[in-house]
Amino acid sequence: MRKKLNKIALEFISDLKYTEFCVLVASYIRNMINIKEDEFFKIEISLREVLNNAIIHGNKADKTKRICVTFWWTRFRFYMSIKDENREKVDFEVINKKLRNNDILSSSGRGILIMKSYMDKVEFRPSLNGTEVILEKKL
Repeated sequence: MRKKLNKIALEFISDLKYTEFCVLVASYIRNMINIKEDEFFKIEISLREVLNNAIIHGNKADKTKRICVTFWWTRFRFYMSIKDENREKVDFEVINKKLRNNDILSSSGRGILIMKSYMDKVEFRPSLNGTEVILEKKL
């Protein structure tokens, strides 16, 4: 027998107003599966950071480009995938170098630093048709 997959997927134009909507969806999931308040705070801040980055830096707030957000969960883990349509190559090695040097005043990378400190796993998957960020939180 196949396992039941707990999954919610959203797709919308590159507009910051959808950040709050995604947080509301995540809050609904939080209530369904009883995520602790302090853990959800970390999830929410990370979600806001990655969404705003995808909209502003990835898609350059171009309303003809889309953002795809997927939430899925198990009894012990909560996952989020955020994908933009940025076709430009993002040099994550330069960003990671700034992070290793504790360059928190840099114009880029602070959101990644926050996500990496709040989430258990942060994975970047650049491709020819966009960048996907996958976040994982142990519950």
